[in-house]
Amino acid sequence: MDYNTIKIKLDQINNQIKELYEKSKELKDIRDTANDDVKKYKDLREDINNHVKEQIEEIRVLKQKRAEMLNEFKSMKISKNYLSQKIEQLENTLQTKPMSLDQEKEIIKDIESYQKLYEKAKELEELNETIKTKSDGISLLVNQSSDEHRKVLENAKISAETHQDLLKTYAKINELKSKASEMYDELKEQKIKEMAEEEF
Repeated sequence: MDYNTIKIKLDQINNQIKELYEKSKELKDIRDTANDDVKKYKDLREDINNHVKEQIEEIRVLKQKRAEMLNEFKSMKISKNYLSQKIEQLENTLQTKPMSLDQEKEIIKDIESYQKLYEKAKELEELNETIKTKSDGISLLVNQSSDEHRKVLENAKISAETHQDLLKTYAKINELKSKASEMYDELKEQKIKEMAEEEF
């Protein structure tokens, strides 16, 4: 090959190397962004999972409290409806039947006692509702955690694939640099040869 042919090929290789360096920069940016996203989604997933653990512990405590309240009501064999009816019946008796002051005090005492139990029954209902709401919330959080996990996997895959592309690009750059070095040496030899021929 003559000097100009070698020079043209060397320029083409150098252009290819330049393009590959630009491509490697883009690949590196994509990989780094994917790695940042992996970390971000892992952190989000971890936060959600910690929140789920806290909610599960809160539900455990609430269920324990509920179990204690249920045992109390079961041992009395009473329900909220029964308590409501009993309070209404006693209030009606108090208002409609003539009675002594002692009887009146006794009925008022019974009403107060049943009202306390009724409030506990209402508290138990609210407790059930709270447990249900928290359980539903946990289901949503578990779904969110799964979404974040999916994003972690997607970005980890992008990162790994891009890293492989980057390694191939670097290998190609090294191969072209080696070829360019050989051509540069060949170019120097050709130039020396041409200069030597001009001297004769």
